[in-house]
Amino acid sequence: MKPRVLMVTSFPIPGEYDGTAMLPIKIVRELRKIGVDVVLAHLRARPFGGTKIDSGDFEGIPSYTLPPARWIGGLKTIHDRHGFDVVHAQHYGGATRALAACLWYDWPLVYEIHSLLGDEVERDRLGRGLKFRTTAAFEKAACNHAAEVIVLGDPVGEVCRKEKEIPADRIHVIYPGIDLGEYDKAIPPFEIPGIGPEHKVVMYIGSIVHPNQGVPLLIDALPAIFEAEPMARCVLVGGPAEAGREYQQRIAPYGDRLVTITGTTPDQVVALSRRADVLVHPRLACRENFSVQSKIAVYLAAGRPIVATDFGDYRMLLGERQAGLLVDVSPPAIAEGVLKLLRDRPLAERLASNTHAVAEEYFAMSRNIHRYMNVYESAIRRGNR
Repeated sequence: MKPRVLMVTSFPIPGEYDGTAMLPIKIVRELRKIGVDVVLAHLRARPFGGTKIDSGDFEGIPSYTLPPARWIGGLKTIHDRHGFDVVHAQHYGGATRALAACLWYDWPLVYEIHSLLGDEVERDRLGRGLKFRTTAAFEKAACNHAAEVIVLGDPVGEVCRKEKEIPADRIHVIYPGIDLGEYDKAIPPFEIPGIGPEHKVVMYIGSIVHPNQGVPLLIDALPAIFEAEPMARCVLVGGPAEAGREYQQRIAPYGDRLVTITGTTPDQVVALSRRADVLVHPRLACRENFSVQSKIAVYLAAGRPIVATDFGDYRMLLGERQAGLLVDVSPPAIAEGVLKLLRDRPLAERLASNTHAVAEEYFAMSRNIHRYMNVYESAIRRGNR
């Protein structure tokens, strides 16, 4: 008998289209495909007051939003109504808010760590006050008690073993999955303003302002790329648009060679990725990036040549598997890597030819879902610590 799953988040579904929100969406979609009963619960923090539980559905999946006063009792109501066997908590927000109910009612908790709390590039700006310290204390308790912990990269697993003292046999690496079928569909080309068939397109897909993504490194590499390859153009697929305009000013007089595309649908992202001559992920070498992001799954699925900074699990996924060109974390190194792939087409094609196998092995949701099922079954069998 397949386990029944409650997926808990600290953000609404559907919400902002980003990797954090899309991961649970893709998981619950795949669970439904294999006949698993799944329910969604958004444990909101604001507004703080109120006791009303809002109910609805997401693509036919029962969905609930609970205020803080109902984080425990509301989850019990959902359990009475749907009878789930395991709680899958997304990110530290979902885990810390569901923890008390899981311990009180002895529901097995699976905590999926998206990134390490406290190690964000922006943490000093965000602050380490009372709210942060309270969240950190609850997150530590979630690590101490969760039946199983899922991480998005081996370096995070290492931190969990050595610093959080989670037993190694309760830690599971599952990279953020995607539906590879989305990349097999016939999708009309996306017309990019100012970009013609004669241009060589250097592309980045994702948030262009989050510090850990390292987009300024790519921007600072562009003048050297444009100087060496006059027909090169850069396309940023993400927002906000104002950041794109600021980047154009930053690289004057080459600003007109940089295009920012915002407000794209998933199908449009697929279409745009097919136009890339080189896909670039210039992420920083920092603990926040110990987790592998869904961006690299999108890049691999696109089947285009990839340049990425040499850090964390990319050394295995791209370097050892020869599915991408790894470079140092600096604008000159990024520029050199991009120019190498723009000019050495046999190398670019050889690297691109290996991307689908890596995507299939490590990121295909059709495979990942069985990894999740194994974790659920282990959590139910062993229970919380």
